[in-house]
Amino acid sequence: MSVNKQSKAMFDLNRQMKFHLEITDKCNAACPMCGRTQQSNRCLPDMSKVKNIDLDLETIKRNFTPELCANILEIDLCGGLGDPLAARDCFSICEYFVDQGVKLILSTNAGLRSVDWWRSLGELFARDNSVVEFHIDGLADTNHLYRVNTRFTKIMANAAAYLETGSVGEWHFIPFQHNQHQINAALELSREMGFANFKVIDTIRFGKENAFGYQMPDGTLRSLKPADPQFIGAQAESADSSGVEEVITASDVIPGISCKSENENRPYIVATGAVSACCWVEGSEDERQMYLLAGQDHDDHNINDRLLSDILTEEPYVSMFAKAWASQSNPVCIRKCGHMRRSRRRVL
Repeated sequence: MSVNKQSKAMFDLNRQMKFHLEITDKCNAACPMCGRTQQSNRCLPDMSKVKNIDLDLETIKRNFTPELCANILEIDLCGGLGDPLAARDCFSICEYFVDQGVKLILSTNAGLRSVDWWRSLGELFARDNSVVEFHIDGLADTNHLYRVNTRFTKIMANAAAYLETGSVGEWHFIPFQHNQHQINAALELSREMGFANFKVIDTIRFGKENAFGYQMPDGTLRSLKPADPQFIGAQAESADSSGVEEVITASDVIPGISCKSENENRPYIVATGAVSACCWVEGSEDERQMYLLAGQDHDDHNINDRLLSDILTEEPYVSMFAKAWASQSNPVCIRKCGHMRRSRRRVL
């Protein structure tokens, strides 16, 4: 496999940027496939990973200065472990970015906050066409089977309050065997409510057994099973839709490593304040090796202690990742951006 050679730094503060930003590792839900969840222990949080921390508004303002924000196209408020709505300063952080002219894409299960809070968020997001991605995997009788500890009626009330303001909302639906029959009904409901679009997103988190066992909070044992691709395809074809768009295709092999973070100039920041190349590399052996080879301490690259603009102009982001791509010595990068093992999405 050939590897694209890189001659420039991974991130460039002088060209348009994007950011992937996790503002908390707290979450109301207990999705069994999430990295924060002990799926075999009543879906309790794994406290070896979860620290129940937030990035506060002052830290955000100190690092995302007006000068930097003027060069930011969009920020994804999407957690690897947390839901942004669980952050204490979620609204004020959103308000700060919108005031700076930055478009936000906020990803949530929508099970937190009041309808008044959601209405205020809608009014705020309407100012710059920011977007909320509502992750709702079924209807009243199925959504809670994966989005454990959430209540469908509350989610619908929150979504309705937001959408009534005219702001943009997307319904993201992960199909499993237990909810695949509801795709068209959920699609129709999304249109009635005023969602901008409906996306079916396949998960890549099943093992070779094609089953994922877990224990519900009440002790009930359950098993997630993947949706039938042929059934999903038939559902999509039968939908009254303008078409089906394959946004990202899983497991397609491309020539070389095409790093999404570098291409989009899109660093990742986790709730601890640690800066990383992307959500896949963060915390991995690949990342540890990059810092070891660069002679840097990863703990020094934290926006609670140092400025983001300084961190992004230091190794390993200057040359170490490019060298690893050339030598094919970073398995995570090869797996995710060399073989494109990402979720497949259909827009209905």
